[in-house]
Amino acid sequence: MSSSVDISNQALIMLGASPIVSFEDKTIEANALKIVYGPAKDQVLRSYPWRCATKTVTLAQLEEEPVSPEWNYAFAWPKDCIRVIRVYEEQYPNNPWPEWQVEGKTILTKKANIVAEYIFDVAEPYMDAHVEMALAAKLAMDLSYTLTASNAREGSLSQLFQLKLQEARTTDRQEASHKKIYIDQLSRVR
Repeated sequence: MSSSVDISNQALIMLGASPIVSFEDKTIEANALKIVYGPAKDQVLRSYPWRCATKTVTLAQLEEEPVSPEWNYAFAWPKDCIRVIRVYEEQYPNNPWPEWQVEGKTILTKKANIVAEYIFDVAEPYMDAHVEMALAAKLAMDLSYTLTASNAREGSLSQLFQLKLQEARTTDRQEASHKKIYIDQLSRVR
C-alpha cells in the first residue's frame, strides 16, 4: 500500500536521485514532484479505463436545460471524476449507448435516467501495482531532464514508461471474463 511519496521515490530511484521524505522537503526533487505529481497521475489514470479506478454511478440531472438545442438533458459531473468512459440508460444497460457529450464539467445527453462509468481519482493505497509502476515511470520521464539534464536519459525513460504502461494495460485486461463466442449453425456444418 504505497503513498504518493512512495511512488515519487520509485521515480527518483529510476533517475538515480535521492529519495524525499515529503513534498515539503526543501530539495529540488521535492519541489519538482510537487508540481508534476498531480498532472502525471491524472494523465496515467485518464489513459485507460483501469479497473482499480473505475466507478459506475447514476448521474444527477441538472435543473437547467442544455444551452445547445441538440441535447435534451444535462447531468452533473461526478465530483471525483477524471474521465467519463461511457454512459447508458439506467433501465437498459446492455442497449447501444445513447448519444452523449462532455461540455466543461457537464454531461449532455438526449436521454433521461443516465448512468455513467468513469475513471475516478483513486487513492494511492488502492492503486494497482502495475498502474503504480507506470505512474512512477511517467514521473521519472517527466522529471528526467529537470533532474539530470540528459536528453538521452529522457528518451530511455520514455521507452520505460511505454513498457510499464503496456504491462499495466495487459494485466488489467486479463482481470475480467471474456466474451463467449457462439458458433452459428452454418459454421458448425462446415
